[in-house]
Amino acid sequence: MPNPAKTTPRLSLSAKILLGMGLGIIAGIFFGEATQPISVFGQIFIQLLQMAILPFLMVSLMTGLGSLTYEEAISMGKKAGGILVLLWLIALTVVAVLPLTFPQWPSAMFFSPSLIEETQPIDFLQLYIPANPFFSLANSIVPAVVLFSIVMGVALIGIEKKQPMLDVLSVIMKAMTRVTDFVMKLAPVGVFSIAASAAGTLNFEELGRLQIFLISQMVAAVFLTFWVLPALVANLTPLPYMKVLRSVRGALVTAFATGNSMIILPLLTEGGRKLLEEAELADEETTSAIEVIVPTSYTFPSSGLLLSLAFVPFAGWFAGSALSLVQYPGFLVSGLASFFGGTMIGIPFLLDLFRIPADMFQLFVTVDVFTGRLGTMTAAMHMWVLGLLGSCAMAGKLRVRWGRLVGYLTVCFLAGVVLMGGTHLFFTYAIDPNYNKYQAFVEMALRYEPAKNTIRELTPEEKSLTSSESVDLEGIRRRGVLRVGFFRDSLPFAFRNETGGLVGFDIEMAHMLAKTLQVEVEFLQLPERGKIVEYLNANICDIVMSGSALRPGMAEQVIFSEGYMDSTVAFLVKDHNREVFSSWQKIQRLPDVKIGVSAYS
Repeated sequence: MPNPAKTTPRLSLSAKILLGMGLGIIAGIFFGEATQPISVFGQIFIQLLQMAILPFLMVSLMTGLGSLTYEEAISMGKKAGGILVLLWLIALTVVAVLPLTFPQWPSAMFFSPSLIEETQPIDFLQLYIPANPFFSLANSIVPAVVLFSIVMGVALIGIEKKQPMLDVLSVIMKAMTRVTDFVMKLAPVGVFSIAASAAGTLNFEELGRLQIFLISQMVAAVFLTFWVLPALVANLTPLPYMKVLRSVRGALVTAFATGNSMIILPLLTEGGRKLLEEAELADEETTSAIEVIVPTSYTFPSSGLLLSLAFVPFAGWFAGSALSLVQYPGFLVSGLASFFGGTMIGIPFLLDLFRIPADMFQLFVTVDVFTGRLGTMTAAMHMWVLGLLGSCAMAGKLRVRWGRLVGYLTVCFLAGVVLMGGTHLFFTYAIDPNYNKYQAFVEMALRYEPAKNTIRELTPEEKSLTSSESVDLEGIRRRGVLRVGFFRDSLPFAFRNETGGLVGFDIEMAHMLAKTLQVEVEFLQLPERGKIVEYLNANICDIVMSGSALRPGMAEQVIFSEGYMDSTVAFLVKDHNREVFSSWQKIQRLPDVKIGVSAYS
């Protein structure tokens, strides 16, 4: 009797994608930047997925809306809109409590001139109004494309003989879905190349400084993606929790690996339709609903995108300018509104709004290599949950079972307390705060090769300020020495580093000036800042370089060079009073203000 043929179990596509991502990370860690050339295969994979996305999005919206009646479309808009607001509130709540995980570490940041720079206005008209739909398509302006598709879909509702057109659109949509399914077969290879390239070029030193944000984002993303959102579906619909999670795992892995939530829209739409059919919840109305809701939801801020809002309070904490409690309502509302334009628009806007150094945006770009993928994964779950809840709402299958709902909320609260509290304790006791701002300052050295130099204090005879004949530029060249006066501890203009070397902005310029004149430089430490005019008139030094500000009284007696720095005015106040002194209008409204100034002439 012949032996039955042995069959080898085949890996599912999601398992192959996970395997490709794991092997890619290992390859990137071991081979480093040598993996960079294979990143082209990842780009090819992403662009192949993208080629069918915008056409699919347009056709799906037109077909889904066009097959409805006006009453059904209005009902779907209300129900899906209400669910979207609920998901936003959940995500914003997580963002609001996430800063509780940050430890009480000393932090500060060097002054950034970007604090006083004006931000570029956002062109919301071009972003959302499709004045030229073909331009919007060619430039991938997704919100404008979606608005155009919605308008076309609504217009189809009122046309009597629309069925032939809907049939054509349905065939095109199925063709786009088949294209996506075919390209997804290449996902393991594409994900391998993306993961290898990302891991090979990762700057672990930079990420080390941002580990607080990285870990807190990971905790929040995992909590939302694998419990809060899918469990919400299980509590409000007949769909079981594990089935909701298993049906979307391929899309979640693809979203995380590629960092692109748009390319999984066909997967979410088709997967949602199949899940509803398996649960015997599918009919023409729910099918149309999920075909409309999922693509439309892409144009609105998702839960995953809103998690990036947490970077703003993190940046404030990192820079020593933490947001106060009274600022949080405005932060959350303005953050939601600004994120309609994406993180590249929203984050700089919020940093400027709350007077956090805009240079922190560079850190966001660095860390977004990883956190952006977490956010994309959560965004995929957000769109999946919105599509399922919206479709079940259209079918009248949403049920609020108060006992289960109270249990769900209790588990969410307790799990949130454990996760947030545990993360805070981990940050506090397991991670070295490594406050190095002062150390970074005292370790500073001259960037360029210095001129030959000496450093000394004034002699008693020089301190008597006996006048002598002044020397011009030619006299300095003949002498062979440029005498530069400076004041000690004039940070950042002139100060001594940890090795005793004289460094600073003005010290560096003095070296450059001496090298240009081809002379040596002699640094003279001046005892009193209020006697700059006397030191120069007595010919004790040729020039004073120590952050000397231009003042009218002095300008009548000595010559100032052309200004090279704009000084800004600031108040030194306790942290909890920062907002009170944030504008002249608020200061003028204070009943009684006492301002202390240093004696400086």
